[in-house]
Amino acid sequence: MYNFTINFEPRSKKPLYEQLYEYIAAQIRENCLSENERMPSKKSLSAHLGISVNTVETAYEILVQEGFLRSVARSGFYVRHVERGVSGKSILIEEEKPKKESYRADFRTNAVDTDSFPYSTWVKLSKEVMYENPDLLNAGEVKGDYELRENIAKYLHELRGVNCSPRQVIVGAGIEYLLMLLIELLGSGRRYAVENPGYGKIERIFKNNGFDVSYIDLDEHGLSVEELERSSADTVYITPSHQFPTGIIMPFDRRAELLSWADRSDGRYIIEDDYNSEFNFSKRPITALQGMNSEKVIYLNTFSRVLAPSIRIAYMVLPQKLLALYEERFSNYSSTVPRFEQHTLSRFIAENYLSRHLNRVKNIYRKRRDALMAAFLSCGADVKISGEKAGLHLLCSLSRAKSVSEALRRRGIKLYDCDDYYFTRQEKTHDTLIAGYAGVSLDDIEYLGKTLRAVSG
Repeated sequence: MYNFTINFEPRSKKPLYEQLYEYIAAQIRENCLSENERMPSKKSLSAHLGISVNTVETAYEILVQEGFLRSVARSGFYVRHVERGVSGKSILIEEEKPKKESYRADFRTNAVDTDSFPYSTWVKLSKEVMYENPDLLNAGEVKGDYELRENIAKYLHELRGVNCSPRQVIVGAGIEYLLMLLIELLGSGRRYAVENPGYGKIERIFKNNGFDVSYIDLDEHGLSVEELERSSADTVYITPSHQFPTGIIMPFDRRAELLSWADRSDGRYIIEDDYNSEFNFSKRPITALQGMNSEKVIYLNTFSRVLAPSIRIAYMVLPQKLLALYEERFSNYSSTVPRFEQHTLSRFIAENYLSRHLNRVKNIYRKRRDALMAAFLSCGADVKISGEKAGLHLLCSLSRAKSVSEALRRRGIKLYDCDDYYFTRQEKTHDTLIAGYAGVSLDDIEYLGKTLRAVSG
């Protein structure tokens, strides 16, 4: 363990060894020192506290005699189990860890196929970056290192039709961090709008920062621009490429309407979260909204779904006007993404590993999607599938969805209720379940199909 620091009372009549003894005994009683935890060596603790080795040795000997410590030859002193008494000080109570529900198959929407992660390639590139660039231990650029931002800008233009320079790209540790940075950049006095149903974490970020939020309902083409116009919002957060959770892909005409809304006022902005845009299974994918108007759209995306959620590398593309303000106000900030990870990802993109990885996992996910659709459709004629043309989850509407979901849960299968993503509906009556398929196996999907037929028959 580390050395610990105590405040000796110089005017106390108690000798230092007794003060040290009482401090350690209290720490053990109050569970601050755990059973079998190794104590600092006598020499180390005496040097740290500025007292003699004999003082520490005397305190340790008393603690051994009274059963607080045990001495192990050529190893040191260890904390013994003692009955925890009640002292005048507050006692640290070890809280029971909440029990996490375990399922045979959890069809959550934020998982990826970990078996498909390119481990060997990532390790190889990481080692090359570490050995070849020791200077990466020093601080890098505020926005993220230029090499990565340059490769992201090229990647976005080719894959999503985004028009930007590397200078406009801001790299950060997750969408949440970048959104909070953007909120600070846009300033106070704004009213934000979000899709209803939508992603609850985004709404919570706006509210936690003290902003009012308007909830805009969807129709078959996505967010209603007419309803947005009637609201007092001047900034709207949308997921047009694969609306979460409905899976609606906003068509070109609706996108043009939305851009027209933004153009009608200088202070209006659209925050485009290009959620799951890499996984488009339709024949003619629509390019990003940012490519249609780069000055009214703030673009957000992340590599969490493409690679892994634990790789916290997201990026934001700012319009030129906001970029100038960002550079003026945030030039003293620090990048939140480690430089070794930045440069590993940069090489992963530049050397075409990312494009090959995307092609491979898209084929894997397409097979799982098709198997999942077949599993749902096999359980009855009233089943309706939606949201299957993009992303990594789909929706299944069926009669008695809530009771079916509960029956599945009892059998070790977790699906999710679309009603949980509505912000304003008073009555939750949609019989629609959500199933993510990236983090489950084909065997899991087959088990779902068999169980569905059993519980819905």
